[in-house]
Amino acid sequence: MRKIVGILALFGLIAGLGWVALKPKPEAQILLSNATAAPLASQPNQLAVFVTMENVGPPDQLMSASATDAQDARFSENHGPLALPSESRASLAADGVFLTLDGIDGDLKDGRTFPISLMFEKAGTVTTRARLVAPKVSGKAADLGLFGIGDICQVGDGEPAPRIAISAEETEGGWKIGVLSDDFEFTPNLVDGPHVPGTGHGHIYLNGLKLGRLYSSTTRIGHLPPGQHEIRVTLSTNDHRAYVIGDKPVTASIRILSD
Repeated sequence: MRKIVGILALFGLIAGLGWVALKPKPEAQILLSNATAAPLASQPNQLAVFVTMENVGPPDQLMSASATDAQDARFSENHGPLALPSESRASLAADGVFLTLDGIDGDLKDGRTFPISLMFEKAGTVTTRARLVAPKVSGKAADLGLFGIGDICQVGDGEPAPRIAISAEETEGGWKIGVLSDDFEFTPNLVDGPHVPGTGHGHIYLNGLKLGRLYSSTTRIGHLPPGQHEIRVTLSTNDHRAYVIGDKPVTASIRILSD
């Protein structure tokens, strides 16, 4: 009897292993959070929408967007599909590519929310509601070729003048990004604090889409959709302004090819 039970258990284990091996991989999935909509002070009839996107699956691409309460929804930069690395978090952000809504129906009253739909190549259409917040004032970042509507910090005479270069190395898990900087110190303990010349953090972008902040000289991003991609890093102050020397922002980019 024990032999029979043992044989049945063995067959059960084999069958279970076979089921695991044949079980399909999880489908693509994008989770949206922290969606807000802000009127732009320079264009009061236009809303800027910011939202965090968490990709819990394979590489994907944000193809387009729509909003039922707006006549037009488009990205702030004239981009094609926006790539999202596998197992990553990215955002439509004020200091990167964001979503703009034109021709809003109704009044912009406190507490109003706006239905937003983002269309992804693999994950399909994902919806959320963006909550109306205070108007955003545009800074000078875009005037100097930087992404978004952020502000700048011009390096003064006698202050450290940061310089930057970046590298990208393909690894088994995706890509390793290295940041080489001079006259600059990453200071995560000072973030959100007052400006201290020569200190701060970095912002990393993939084709203009903000992947997040950098608080050290190395970071990793997941696998990417096939094709050519631009990775850019920009240095910022503790109070989130982009470093600028003269009229040149402290930024560097590199192009990579994903198979």
